[in-house]
Amino acid sequence: MRKYLYILVFILIIAGLSYIYPAIEWTSPQIDLGLNSEYLGVEPFDVEVRDQGTGLKNVSVVLKGEGAESVLFNKDYPPGVKGDNIEITLDPKKVGTQQGKIVIVVTAQDHSKIKVFSGNISTISKELILDLKPPELEIVSTEQYINHGGSGLVVYRTSPDVAESGVMVKDYYFPGYRAGLADENVYFAFFAYPHDVEPGQNIFVAAVDEAGNMKRSGLAYNLKNINYRDSNINISDNFIQNVIGPLAGENSAELTKKEKFLKVNSELRKANDTTIKEVASDSKGELMWEGPFAQLSNSKVEANFADHRTYLYNDEPIDNQYHLGYDLAVTKRYPIEAANNGVVVYAGDLGIYGNTVIIDHGMGVSTLYGHMSTIDVNVGDQLKKNDIIGKTGETGLAAGDHLHYGVYVNGVAVRPIEWWDNKWIKDKVILKIDEARTEFGKESAKDQ
Repeated sequence: MRKYLYILVFILIIAGLSYIYPAIEWTSPQIDLGLNSEYLGVEPFDVEVRDQGTGLKNVSVVLKGEGAESVLFNKDYPPGVKGDNIEITLDPKKVGTQQGKIVIVVTAQDHSKIKVFSGNISTISKELILDLKPPELEIVSTEQYINHGGSGLVVYRTSPDVAESGVMVKDYYFPGYRAGLADENVYFAFFAYPHDVEPGQNIFVAAVDEAGNMKRSGLAYNLKNINYRDSNINISDNFIQNVIGPLAGENSAELTKKEKFLKVNSELRKANDTTIKEVASDSKGELMWEGPFAQLSNSKVEANFADHRTYLYNDEPIDNQYHLGYDLAVTKRYPIEAANNGVVVYAGDLGIYGNTVIIDHGMGVSTLYGHMSTIDVNVGDQLKKNDIIGKTGETGLAAGDHLHYGVYVNGVAVRPIEWWDNKWIKDKVILKIDEARTEFGKESAKDQ
C-alpha cells in the first residue's frame, strides 16, 4: 500500500512540475526609459518594455515628488504579451502644480511562477526636474513688411531656459541666433516668406525650453505680392546630347532623350537643392557681413528669381521648374567677386549648378555662385567683400557663359535684389539691429 502511495505522490509531483515548469522563468523584464534630458515637461516620452519568456503581467509608471505621487500608467497584460511601447504624456491636472525635482519609477512584472508565484520584477528610476511652465517669449521688433519670396528679420527676447527658438512660416523653420548683446536672451532670426508659400499664412515666433515646453507668438506682417514671370524654354536634341548627357551619367545610355532630361532637370536638381539646404543651414551664429551685398560688377541680369519655367521638347511640355536665383552675364571667364564678408562652406561640383561656391555670411544667410569655369577658393577660407573666388563659365546646366547667383536664408532661396538694396538693408535689417543694441546693450558681458 505504501509503495502505491509513493508512486501516486511521484506522479503528482511530475504532473505538477510539468504544469509549472513552462511558466518558470528566471530572466526579468527589460525596460528602456526614453528620457535623455534632465527635464520633464509636456512633451511625450516613451517607455519600452520587453519580456522574452513568460510575457508581461503588469507595467506601471509612477511620478514621485515631495509628498506627492502620481500614477502615469498602470496596465495588466494577459499571458503571451512579449512587449509594449508606451507613450506617456503628462497631464498637468493630474500631476498638480508641483515643479522641481521628481523621480520617475517604471516597474515591470512577468508571468513567471517563481518567487512564490509573484514573478520576476524589474524596476528602474530616474531623477528629473519637472517643468510644465512654457518659456517666456517677447517679440521686440513688430513691424514686418515682407515681399512674397523675400526676407525678413525679427528681434525677440526669451527666458534663460530656452533651448531652441526661431520663426515658423507654414512648413518652414528658420532658427534664431543669440544677438550677442549684453542681454544674452535676445535673439535675431532671419526668415523668408518662400515664393512657393501661398499668401495669408500665419507666421509664428516659437521658443522651446529644455523640458520641451513651447511658447508661440504670432508675428504681425504685411505681405507685398510679387508677380513672378512664366516662361517657356525649348529643349533641343543638341542640348540634350552636349549638356544633359554628361550630367545624366554613364547609366543613362538606355534612357530616351526625354528621360535623360528629366533625370537631370528634375531628379538631379532636387538632389542638388537638398545639398544646398544642408550646407546653407549649418551657419555660424554671428553676423559676418556688412552693408548691402554686391552685384557682380558690370553684370546684367538675364534671368530673374523664381521664374517659372516650362520646358518644351518637340513642342511638348515635359517639365516645370523654378529658377531660384539670378543669371548674371558679363564677358566670358569674368572674375567673380564675393558678395560680402563670409566663410566658404562649399567649393566643388554641384550637378546642375556645375562648379559652385557657397559662402556663409552668418545667422543663416548665404550666397551661391554657380556655373563657374574655375574655383579659386577652398572650404574654410575667410573672405572679404569683393574678394575674387573664381571665374564665370558654363559648367553644369548652363547654355552659355554666365554666373548663377543665389541668396539663401537657412537654405531657402530668397530674392537677391533685396540684399543688393542699400535702403532695404538699412530699413529692414540695420535699423532693427541698432534698436536692439540701444535697448539691450551693444555687446554681451563675456565680450566686455
